[in-house]
Amino acid sequence: MALRTMLKAPLLLLGLLTEGLAQWAIPASIPWGFWALPENLTVVEGASVELRCGVSTPGSVVQWAKDGLLLGPNPRIPGFPRYRLEEDPARLGEFHLHIEACDLSDDVDYECQVGHSEIGPELVSPRVILSILGGQTLSNISANMNEGSQQKLFTVEATARCGN
Repeated sequence: MALRTMLKAPLLLLGLLTEGLAQWAIPASIPWGFWALPENLTVVEGASVELRCGVSTPGSVVQWAKDGLLLGPNPRIPGFPRYRLEEDPARLGEFHLHIEACDLSDDVDYECQVGHSEIGPELVSPRVILSILGGQTLSNISANMNEGSQQKLFTVEATARCGN
């Protein structure tokens, strides 16, 4: 009888722990310190885009890196007039990189970086890729091969630009 009671206690405790842990939805893919991560995106040249980043360490300095170049923590990023760092005042910890009128120079990798704070270490998001689809130009040219005949020579010229 005493042995049976001793076996039930650990099983009951294990059951309570597993049920209690099941109530906490912590996505395994999000590293510690982040609650939202940027994602790979593809946009057409000339479109605007927002790379999202949400951090859970208040008081941290957040900046983005473009192809390894640190862009700095200022909302208006010096040297990049089409870029701005947007913070959502309604939700603390949101630091989104907004890029206006994307062009092929924006077709690189980006990462969100969080500086050391009093309550947490430095953090770096996984690297994501922004792909820009360049414009395409197609033209058709038609000419008669022999005057008076029904035969025609068709020439099709296609030019496509794409990132990298």
